[in-house]
Amino acid sequence: MNDATQKRGEIEAACSAHSEYLLPILFIALGSLFIWQSRDMSQLGSIFPVTIAVVTLLAAVLRLGQLVLHRVRDNTERQKGSTSRRVLLVVAMSAWALIMPWVGFLIAGVAGFFTLMMIAQYQPWTARRLLGHLVTGVVLVAGFYGLFAMLLNVPLPVGKWWIG
Repeated sequence: MNDATQKRGEIEAACSAHSEYLLPILFIALGSLFIWQSRDMSQLGSIFPVTIAVVTLLAAVLRLGQLVLHRVRDNTERQKGSTSRRVLLVVAMSAWALIMPWVGFLIAGVAGFFTLMMIAQYQPWTARRLLGHLVTGVVLVAGFYGLFAMLLNVPLPVGKWWIG
């Protein structure tokens, strides 16, 4: 659908209008389950899971509210996408998870990010776009490494190849 035919305040569904409601409801259920399960954890150990669950619940409730307040239209003109790209994305994520213990979080993270961007990119590559993706990938992976390994003291894989 083009922008001229879409009414102000309407939300175009990714597939059917009813399917737009399923994901927020699923996340509300999962967030509630995770909060319920965290009762068996220590107070300190439950901080991170409960925080993530509360943020997830809040985002899901906000999305559900947005869907209720605005009209959701079926997307009859949606494009089906590329099955081969979807399969490659699953293969790339699986490879990323499998190589992480061997090469470590940083190298696997940058390689995985770059591989996923190569698979997901529909427009032709330009030097500027490639440089932007590389810089973004390195900054994001380094940021997550800093957040988890240094700030939250979560042990991340260093890589069996680098340990003597």
